Amino acid sequence: MKKKKSILIRVGIVFVFVVTISLAYLFYQDIGSKIEKKIPSSDKRVKRRGTITSAGKKFHPSIREHKIAIIIDDIGYELSPVNEILKINAPITVSILPHCPYSKEAAERAYRAGKEILLHLPMEPREYPDKNPGDKALFLCMSDKEIRHRLEENLKGVPHASGVNNHMGSRFMADEKKLEVVLKVLRDKNLFFIDSYTSRDTKGKKVARKIGLKFAGRDIFIDNKCNYTDTLKIIKKAIGKRDKWHTLIIIGHPYESTIMAIKKAIPMLKAKGIKIVPPSDLTG
Repeated sequence: MKKKKSILIRVGIVFVFVVTISLAYLFYQDIGSKIEKKIPSSDKRVKRRGTITSAGKKFHPSIREHKIAIIIDDIGYELSPVNEILKINAPITVSILPHCPYSKEAAERAYRAGKEILLHLPMEPREYPDKNPGDKALFLCMSDKEIRHRLEENLKGVPHASGVNNHMGSRFMADEKKLEVVLKVLRDKNLFFIDSYTSRDTKGKKVARKIGLKFAGRDIFIDNKCNYTDTLKIIKKAIGKRDKWHTLIIIGHPYESTIMAIKKAIPMLKAKGIKIVPPSDLTG
């Protein structure tokens, strides 16, 4: 009798233990499912938006298209560089000095080829008279009326110009009042201005914004050393850093080495999806 009672007690204990374990398991399963509903999975939690992860680094692809404008300054002394530039299958812009032997002819050839043309406007540099900006330059000693008259002469010297950039002008570009006289004329003629940034003290952007003139600024000079290898290296460096910029304005000069480097670089730019545009596309 005692044996049977003992067995029943043991069976009862085992039964209670099993029931307790089962209830506990069901309870925690229920809690776990509720937690899962509240906490999204890692795929849902991270909204990637096209982000590519590589080696622990995140790179955000560009939203906008990469665009670059290429301007060749100091055109007007010879026609051979113009002819070579016009052979390039890209919208290279020529910036023409007024009153040079071939200023008007260069402008006519570029216009017929569908290229954008700038007046390369001579302005007083800080180093004047050691550095001479050339014929019909603008000087701070001139009256506002004289400045406007000379600017009109220079615009007539480069037909078909749709914009202007400064030739030298480190001193003139730093004078807000005189610069405003110039830029207001451009605004009224529906032209745009590209600041060559020959001085850190330039007031170009400030005045352009103030009067509502279409404006952009030079980013890189590509041929300070007048060397093919160096010029090409500078352009390649810009291409390599394209994730750091969306638009770029580069300025070179009609050296044989510069034109050769640009010819070499054009397919590289296109291969990287960088669109070559006239500078008017980059003004605002």
